[in-house]
Amino acid sequence: MTIKFSLAKCKTKATFSAKLLQKGKLNLNKIKSEFEIVMETPILLVIKTKTGEVVVHSHGELLFKNCEDYELMEKTTEKIYFVGLSE
Repeated sequence: MTIKFSLAKCKTKATFSAKLLQKGKLNLNKIKSEFEIVMETPILLVIKTKTGEVVVHSHGELLFKNCEDYELMEKTTEKIYFVGLSE
């Protein structure tokens, strides 16, 4: 399964943001089972990864806090989307 997404600095340039380029909604319960949870609400999770903390919105946007390693963020995004979009 190929997942199309964009990864770029967010509007404020304070962090990086990944967005799905295809229709889809992330299954937060599946993501919870694969990653360490820092915080949880009905519409988003904050998880711990090798990139640091990542805010995962159910609509598919990911926000990376305090990470500048583009390649690592790309791999982490692929993993989160693979888990969250799988059936």
